[in-house]
Amino acid sequence: MVSRESAKADRLRVTCGFWDYLSVPLVYVDVQITCESGIEVRTMKLQVTLDTYSVEDGIALVRAIADIVDIIEVGTPLLLDTGMAAVEQVHEAFPQVEVLADTKIWHNGARIAKSAFAHGADIVTVLAGATDSEVETVVMVAQEQGGAVAADMAGVRGLVQRAAELEDLGVRYLIVPSGLRGKEGLEDDHDVFHRNTRAMGGTPLALVRNVSRGLTHHAEVAVVDNIRLDNLDQVLATGPGLLLVGRAILSADDPVQAALEFKRRMEQ
Repeated sequence: MVSRESAKADRLRVTCGFWDYLSVPLVYVDVQITCESGIEVRTMKLQVTLDTYSVEDGIALVRAIADIVDIIEVGTPLLLDTGMAAVEQVHEAFPQVEVLADTKIWHNGARIAKSAFAHGADIVTVLAGATDSEVETVVMVAQEQGGAVAADMAGVRGLVQRAAELEDLGVRYLIVPSGLRGKEGLEDDHDVFHRNTRAMGGTPLALVRNVSRGLTHHAEVAVVDNIRLDNLDQVLATGPGLLLVGRAILSADDPVQAALEFKRRMEQ
């Protein structure tokens, strides 16, 4: 078990500087800032994904960029291999950074979410196709723990409508595949989503933009899949609140410079 301290809140206070904002001792997802005029401003976040490395290798890779990225994802393969111990190890190594546990909850959500938060997660994921009651249960646990919920939208039909429904249920992030292909041109796990989208006469990035425009409350779109510096402008044009990046940072010749460049362009 880990102690959920206010290190992240302290970091946000430094980042916010003169801004006045509302918070609780455990600030969870993104920065919510209120300026003197009362207009709320949110900063786009950068998440680095650890999907294919051991926990030790992942921690070693992230150490140099931990002060640049906003969220570290403990991917599903790591969770399957090592259990929630991976979440705890990442949290303890980087207590100033938010940790997302890619739990992909379908059922038994209360038990899984409680375990993830108890081991140091700030965000857990549910599958967008889970029942509304299951999603509500996970959201309730997250709220009790000062955390948040992200929904994996891959494979969902009626994406825009389901995203709006999940927002109403209290989900904080809607994780939508970008449809961007890797430089090698190989198909990936989201190709069914890509083909279905094109069959409807659209493109995946256009659908990401439609999802973003359809949100009316607190939720934001998180974009995943093959996001690189050479296609970043296309992704930013969809209006995301969170970018999920893996190899473009961790496998770069200079991961620190790559992460800094992502942040610089995200903040323009």
